[in-house]
Amino acid sequence: MFNFKASILNLLFKFEVVSDIPGRLRIKVNNFKKLPKEAVNFQSQAVEAVKRLDGVESVKFNFVIGTVLIEYDKDKIDSKAIVSWLNTIKKLALDNMDLINSLEGKDEKEVIDILFNILDANTSK
Repeated sequence: MFNFKASILNLLFKFEVVSDIPGRLRIKVNNFKKLPKEAVNFQSQAVEAVKRLDGVESVKFNFVIGTVLIEYDKDKIDSKAIVSWLNTIKKLALDNMDLINSLEGKDEKEVIDILFNILDANTSK
């Protein structure tokens, strides 16, 4: 079924590479100011989702300017694979919005397990 809200969010929130030095990638999230303020509460889960990609060492969000700094092992992975991974995470989140909304109020560990199982089942690392 077509999800209008997910389609709009997908169009609004694009990742733009602003710095790409081997081992260090800075990405701007376009229209980040339109994200709900509650999005900050999911920072640790977002970091863990990105770090599930082999080779990603650290992920740091800057909510003031809307950037993400990702440090990675350039011998294991490249920046194109990381951007692709970010788009995969975004797509799975948008495709599963109803499920994510239904998990509100549940135990945080249970929610993380459910969401990471979806991520693992739909991707190959």
